Amino acid sequence: MRWQPDSPVCAECGFDWQMTRQDAIELVAHVPGAAAAAIANIDDPARRTGERWSASMYVWHLVDVLRIGTERLLTLAHDPARGITCWDENALAEGRRYQQLSPAVGLIVLRSAAEAWTAAAAVAPADVQVHHPQFGSLGALEIIRRNAHEVHHHLMDINRCATQG
Repeated sequence: MRWQPDSPVCAECGFDWQMTRQDAIELVAHVPGAAAAAIANIDDPARRTGERWSASMYVWHLVDVLRIGTERLLTLAHDPARGITCWDENALAEGRRYQQLSPAVGLIVLRSAAEAWTAAAAVAPADVQVHHPQFGSLGALEIIRRNAHEVHHHLMDINRCATQG
């Protein structure tokens, strides 16, 4: 599974799965600025390159990753017995019509999504677990690292769009 750690470092993006909680939170906090800088280097962020998503679509995906991550972190504190669900990133992209959404607005919303996520991550209880249907029992550190990996990995994808433009 792509987002399941199978080695200490992601072979594709270099993410360190042993990263501390605080370092992962800081990584996410810096992603909106890094994404904005990457988008600034792309002539048409909405242009798709082959089968890949466009840079703009990746920005909107990051928004959803952080929004869902915030919900998961809040579930740890407020309703852990409920557990968390799986989601299909491609179905969400299609349903929200990422390709039609504004890259400029995406960057604005990404900033607020990252702020909400970092606030939730900072206070998520370390000693509580939630059930995930695929991954089993997850705590705050696992959720934080998974979200940090996704934003790090997709920032690489956005930068890749700049080099293919």
